[in-house]
Amino acid sequence: MPVLQHKGKIMFTRVKSTSSLRTIVHRRIAELCMVVLSLMASGCASTPSGKFVWLDDLPAGQIGSPADAYQTGPGDVLSVQVFNHPEMSVKSRIRLDGNLTVSFLGDVPAAGKTLSALAREIEKQLEARNLVVAPRATVVLDEVAQIKLSILGEVKTPGLYTLEAGSGLAEALATSGGFTEFAHRDQIYIIRRVPELIRIRFRYADLTAANGSALTFRLKTGDTMLIQ
Repeated sequence: MPVLQHKGKIMFTRVKSTSSLRTIVHRRIAELCMVVLSLMASGCASTPSGKFVWLDDLPAGQIGSPADAYQTGPGDVLSVQVFNHPEMSVKSRIRLDGNLTVSFLGDVPAAGKTLSALAREIEKQLEARNLVVAPRATVVLDEVAQIKLSILGEVKTPGLYTLEAGSGLAEALATSGGFTEFAHRDQIYIIRRVPELIRIRFRYADLTAANGSALTFRLKTGDTMLIQ
């Protein structure tokens, strides 16, 4: 039984039930998560707290990951090869800051790009630095990273989770135990920081009814999922 002290007197209070205590804890966690995410969002002028973009307003490349439009992300392992220059070939992992270390070039921004776009960027930098004449580069995806993301707010088990590559909202919700009784099912957000900070809004009804792009949306390492 919890004990309170007030003006030198001992007072006793009783928690009505385990269910009530669990409800209070979940609400306090949700409030704390909202404060943290508001502070995170306020640090970026382009995405102030409360501003969001609906899922179906995103470019197609940020929603799914078809083979010809796969966008790399932190944790992916890539092989870079430069034609006739084996000394410049490298196999490297994209870091959490979105950069890939490439021989002779150092750090190259890689996260959020297709493989072909990254190859063209490497060619551009090689030519600009007079390292190779008419360079031809190829980039191959060797390993897709597992997804590491935070799931916060009105879910039964908030926390940091690791999901298989290619996971979407349904897998994340199932892993975190599903909604609490206080969840607003039309206020599901993904906060994504790479290549730029953006807040994406979803409706659970679109996910269950397979409307729009909710089923094809794919999570990425570094995402934060928030259910309000």
